[in-house]
Amino acid sequence: MSDNEQIRFDAVVVGAGMAGSAAAIVLGKAGLNVALIERGQKAGSKNYFGGALYTHALKEVLPDFMDRKPPFERPVTEAGFWFLSRDGGLMKATIEGGKLAETELPDAYITMRAAFDAWWAKQAQEAGAFLIPKTTVVDFIRDEQGQVIGVQTDRPQGDIYAPVVIICEGVNNLLTQKLGLARRDVEPAHAALAFKQVISLPMETINARFGLPDDAHGLAVSVLGDVSLGLPGMGFVYTNKKSISVGLGVMLDTLAEYRLRPYDVLQRYLQHPAIAPLVEGGQLLEYGAHLIPEGGWRDMPQLYAGGVMVAGDAAAMVNALHWEGTNMAMIAGKLAAETAIEAHKRGDFSAASLARYRDKLQDRFILQDLKQYRNFARFLETHPQFMDVYPNFLNSALADFFSAYGKPKKVLFREIFGELTHRRPLLKAVGDMISMGKAVMGW
Repeated sequence: MSDNEQIRFDAVVVGAGMAGSAAAIVLGKAGLNVALIERGQKAGSKNYFGGALYTHALKEVLPDFMDRKPPFERPVTEAGFWFLSRDGGLMKATIEGGKLAETELPDAYITMRAAFDAWWAKQAQEAGAFLIPKTTVVDFIRDEQGQVIGVQTDRPQGDIYAPVVIICEGVNNLLTQKLGLARRDVEPAHAALAFKQVISLPMETINARFGLPDDAHGLAVSVLGDVSLGLPGMGFVYTNKKSISVGLGVMLDTLAEYRLRPYDVLQRYLQHPAIAPLVEGGQLLEYGAHLIPEGGWRDMPQLYAGGVMVAGDAAAMVNALHWEGTNMAMIAGKLAAETAIEAHKRGDFSAASLARYRDKLQDRFILQDLKQYRNFARFLETHPQFMDVYPNFLNSALADFFSAYGKPKKVLFREIFGELTHRRPLLKAVGDMISMGKAVMGW
């Protein structure tokens, strides 16, 4: 094939997810000719995510996104933690109102990514990106110096040339590994399998069961305690307009070590006395699972090389403590696109030129937060009591506190203290709190 027959673009983006479409939007709006390659039949066709998207990131990428009618479910007006106990207790630590009651632009919206990703990719197309679905990138085209100058796809005569490629391929970062930027596959101890059910219920029933005035209010909670058999894992509940997303995430190595079947663990969770009434009478609409890279900073690949940058899940950009990932992906995609635009202006796509991408990430919350929480995944792995002992203790202590009428309160507090020391010796409990503080603060 001669040079003038080659398919050429100013940039190629691999993956039409949160990071990829964000990059394509920014590139297209800057007037660059960009190819957005998606291996699914359409963007979002294989995405089982049903959680929260953060408006600060959407607004930064596409300031008028609300005018474009995104397929949101509900704004998040109540968020926090639920703690389940083995005896059926439920302690809620949630917040509503205040900052979460912003009516002009809520901080987050509950969203089904299968619908949202298709809309997000459409915004990239409207910005000028050329979407190529049902196409898999299998390798890269390199020049004599080894710099990436395009991609090879599984289509006949499917080579696509571009001076810069942005990889947003998701957690299974085979292309990133092929470039030698990632050292290995994500380790089972650093990846969670999130599995969930979407259960249909009438809107009025959802509002009544969760104490929501109407569909302009939504609940997003993380669930700890008697969720994953006391093993490292966390549940979640999200209210959609006419359904709820209920599920949990468990580390892959835990599932393998204890030979747990995800469906069985999920069913046990759904049958918990505090959860079962919330889903009673509902109709199962969807059951699915997806991997979440939770290694963060320690699993992050080299983020750039000559002619290429990596963003989103492929770069382990997930903050498990705050359930942040979609906003990191969007902002990283935007920053990668801005770096590509600057490289075009300089006519320089070398690794030294694209290193500016990492500098941009360092200036933002993404790399700062991931570095701060670099030890948090390891902390949870070595302190499973935060998934079992302490949530159960909190439920028990509060139940004792609010049923101690007619009892001398010195006796009450002695019993509560005794309950804690029975579950966890005092010095070890103090050590646990110090360890948690260090893991959260990044010390």
